[in-house]
Amino acid sequence: MPKIGRNREKGTLILIPLIMDRGEFEESKTFNLADILEFNSNAIVVKNISVQNNCIIQAFAFDYGKVLSHNESPFIRFIHIIEGKAEVVINGNSTFMRRGDSIIIPASTSCSFEANHKFKMLCTTIKNE
Repeated sequence: MPKIGRNREKGTLILIPLIMDRGEFEESKTFNLADILEFNSNAIVVKNISVQNNCIIQAFAFDYGKVLSHNESPFIRFIHIIEGKAEVVINGNSTFMRRGDSIIIPASTSCSFEANHKFKMLCTTIKNE
């Protein structure tokens, strides 16, 4: 899960506002991913869509300059960019993504998400049993 963030402008590790909405969405009801969360100035906003024993689905909104780093994770993550552009760094290798792009982050890898522009993403974390 999220550990630490930093401000891109300053280049130093600092705690950043991480606004978490733990409420889940009702099953069998439609919703628009781009509309379920708003950007918040100088913060990363996280909304839980569904939390199950072996799968967590979350939506994130990153303000410009925000970075979210994960230590090595034993879980597979599926990332889909909903809006904007993102830089995803997996084991030190950068991948630039834009709206509509997706990537699978393998288990046992470290990664970070960097907001060179504001962006929203969907993250599905799959726990190996």
